[in-house]
Order: sequence, then C-alpha cells, then structure tokens
Amino acid sequence: MTADAMTSTPMTDQETSLRALSHLHANRLLTDAEHAQALAHADLAQRLLRTPAEALGWVAARGIVAPELLPGLSDRAAPERQDAAHRIVADAVAMVSGQAPAWVLFEISLMAARLEDGVTEAALVRLGALQLLEPAQLAQAGALLPAQDPEWAAPDSPATTLAWTVRTGVLNKPQLQALEAATRAEPAFAVSQERKDIAADALARVEAEGRQSGGTVLQAEGATKTVTMTWTSTTTTTIGGQARPWRPGKLIGLLVVAAIALYILFGR
Repeated sequence: MTADAMTSTPMTDQETSLRALSHLHANRLLTDAEHAQALAHADLAQRLLRTPAEALGWVAARGIVAPELLPGLSDRAAPERQDAAHRIVADAVAMVSGQAPAWVLFEISLMAARLEDGVTEAALVRLGALQLLEPAQLAQAGALLPAQDPEWAAPDSPATTLAWTVRTGVLNKPQLQALEAATRAEPAFAVSQERKDIAADALARVEAEGRQSGGTVLQAEGATKTVTMTWTSTTTTTIGGQARPWRPGKLIGLLVVAAIALYILFGR
C-alpha cells in the first residue's frame, strides 16, 4: 500500500489513455479514421497517456498523424474550442520538436512528464502539515510546481512530491536520507505512520531513480535504443526558434543530447 490515501478507485493506465484519445476525437483533433488507427495500435496497451497533449504527441510519434501537420490541427476544432485546441496542439508540438526523430523526443518528454505525476500544491500543503518540509522549503517548492490542468492531473501524491523536491534542488539526497532516518527513529506516539511512510516512499523513489539513471531503453517500430538521461531545474528552453516554458525538472541533460546525436549519425 502506498503512502498516499486513496479517495476513489483510480482509472487504469489504459482507461486514462483512452480518455485522452477520446477527448482529441470529440474535439476534432483526430478524425474518425485517425482515432480508430490509434485505438488499434499495438503500442497503446503499453502506454500511460495522461493528457490530450500527450495523446496527440504519441499519435504523431507513431506516425498516425505526421508531426509536421500537428501545428495545423487546431484549425479542425469548433470555434468555441479553438483556444483549448491551440494549447493542446502547442504542448504536443513541443513534445516532438527537435533535432531527432519524433518518437525519440516523445519518449524523453513522456518520461519526464511521468516524474511529475502527483506533484501538486495540495501534496505540498500536506508535506507542510506533516512537518516534512520547512516553510522556506515549501515556498521554494511552490514556486517550482509544474503547471497542470486539474482535469487531467494525476492524484495528489505527497511521496512523489517529496521525491520531486530532491530532483528540483529544494532538498538534496542527504537531507532526505536524514529526514527519513529521523522519522523512522521517532517513537510511534510522537509521529504519524503517514509521515514515516511518505518519507520512506520518497527516499525509495529517489534511490530507484539513481539506480536507473545509467540508461533508459526507448523502443520503436522494430528498433531499440538506450539513452542516458538526467534532469535539472530550469525555466525555459528553445523549440523551433522560440523560447517556451518547460516545467521544473524537465531539462534534458547533455548526455541525452549526445545520445541523440549518435542516433542521428548512425541511424536506427
């Protein structure tokens, strides 16, 4: 059982992905034929596409819609849905834009997005209430929170959020280790089990990420590549000649750039 309280039965990954694709179809960002092709794609069963933008990026990465056609898709939407369609399309374009094949860029963007699932203001508030973060740390973390649409966001996760504070530099790993050790050493009457569980869960997540940082396997239509990844905190990046905001913790490190360069040089 995780450290986060369950208030309702969550959707499965497949249900979440189908919901995002259905939203694209209902808002005319996917035609009937494109929607049917997406639903029939073998890769869909292995995916968690949490938002419409992720679903549209996946559709482009899999060639169901050509990546170069993405910017014009918002024109399909009804007039009253144009603004929302533009936002979805812009986020999807950002996921597959760059000097590498669309599927490589999408996989990297998606993995970065998954690291922010459950990172919310409500989770930060809970961490503060449990005294797992100090006021100054809460203020710093609050300024770095990823922008999320509540309709599509993952459930609040204090444990994931506490791990995220290490990734963004609000805490460092030794501080989290000390925090977890302190909560573990406290007598049961002095601390809630929730506090202990969150600290232990967060540390386990950080340590697991450290073990996996040597390489990430990306798979696509008959090809497999290993890419080494790192994330640091940033506020903007340049995509297509324009500065676009990136969520904190989502900067692709130099090792990723080197891996992509090798991919381009030697092909798949």
